[in-house]
Amino acid sequence: MSDPGARPPALQRVAAYDPALAEELDRAIARLTGAAEALVWAEERLPRLLGAPSTPGRLEVLIDEARELTGVPEAWAVTWTGELSAGQVSIQAVAGDGEAVPAPDEISHTVLSQVVAEGRPAWSDDALADARFAAAQSVQAYGLRSVGCLPIGTHGALFLQDPELPGRFDPSSRARLAALARLVSRFEDAGDPRDPPVDTLPGLVGTSAPMQELARTVRAFAPLPWPALILGETGTGKEVVARVLHDLSPNGDGPFVPVNCGAIPAELAESQLFGHERGSFTGADRRRDGLVSRASGGTLFLDEVGELPPPIQVKLLRLLQEATYERVGGDRVLRFSGRIVAATHRDLEEGFREDLYYRLAACVVRTPPLRDRRSDVPALAAYLLERALSQMPQAPSLGLAPSCEAWLVGRDWPGNVRELENALRGAVGRAIVDGADRLRPEHFAGAPARGPETWDLSTATDAFQRDLVRRALEACGGNRTQAATRLGVSRPWLYKLLARWGGEP
Repeated sequence: MSDPGARPPALQRVAAYDPALAEELDRAIARLTGAAEALVWAEERLPRLLGAPSTPGRLEVLIDEARELTGVPEAWAVTWTGELSAGQVSIQAVAGDGEAVPAPDEISHTVLSQVVAEGRPAWSDDALADARFAAAQSVQAYGLRSVGCLPIGTHGALFLQDPELPGRFDPSSRARLAALARLVSRFEDAGDPRDPPVDTLPGLVGTSAPMQELARTVRAFAPLPWPALILGETGTGKEVVARVLHDLSPNGDGPFVPVNCGAIPAELAESQLFGHERGSFTGADRRRDGLVSRASGGTLFLDEVGELPPPIQVKLLRLLQEATYERVGGDRVLRFSGRIVAATHRDLEEGFREDLYYRLAACVVRTPPLRDRRSDVPALAAYLLERALSQMPQAPSLGLAPSCEAWLVGRDWPGNVRELENALRGAVGRAIVDGADRLRPEHFAGAPARGPETWDLSTATDAFQRDLVRRALEACGGNRTQAATRLGVSRPWLYKLLARWGGEP
């Protein structure tokens, strides 16, 4: 009961008539005050959560905050798919820096089921003597004392345990962690019918805003009969987009014929594209159909179309305008019934026919670079890692450490998806040699730190700060609190700085 003299005057008047009611109101006010304080504390951690690139990163933030708040020696978070009640679950665990991840059979399904069913945290000051945990084999086997389990959405939970010290979690820390777990749940709960639908394209990984725009554009242009021009940097998946345009088009059952215009020798370009008649040039011992003929009824994809020599540009313009062409050395007019999709990574204004450009640009599709869709990088890296491992039947199972995901998100990847994939392949080799079960930043030796930048004063200052912060984090093993102390700044200031950089320097 609070000090009666410290009560507000109105509550003192209540106490004069009904002391029991006044005590009940005291407790209710204390709970509300504690809940408000806990919510403020949790929302102060929001910049860290916003700076985390993915679910493992956010769970790592939650673990880090829990350990710093309570000093608990063992903490991890788990997520799962399937129904716990049916026992058909696939559990994935995330541990703090340097802590071993528990095996699935070491995680108490009894405690998990209770927390999920009730939708609220379960705490125990001495689990070994707690009747509620009598059926939890892991609790009994490891002789646990202080235990806490908090729900994270509908398919996740935070585990905290101390095998030696009872009563570790006081009411204040319990309230704060419960508020923070609820905040994390807002990120992790998916499938809310109020959310806008997420559109994805086959073969393209990512749900960021730029990828959503790409999906909408492709679906809008795919049914149209006109040419399409795909613009984007090297390695952004222009050929994949071209294939999707083809697959979703009325010509989807026809052939898809890709050709890299930059790889065709200028003297052979006309013959390879349009075909030739027998005897039309030295070595033409028989008539051959070209790529245009092969693509009839489907899609002809001209990658790096800007590399075509001017004489071929003239013939391509005729193909687009009239849907007709002739073989080299022939005089018979042939018809083309397919669609032409072109792509380029460079500006087509210089050395390229303006009238041809406008013919090709009837439907313009832009593929975004990785630096503009950083939130897609973790999922894309996991997809590329799985694909790389599938090509190595004897390779061990490998995953991405949360610190690795954050590191990958922080890179600019000027070569985009192609560069990321090659970097992952090299990292897989180093991880196998090290005997690691997860890829970490050190496995990406030689990968570019940042892309090219314009070095004005603001950029230089930012780069200098990032370098100092990166060194401090490395020296402190990734512990952000220690890094802030080393840098001589407050922890909230460091979190805000990291959030501005996307989670990592």
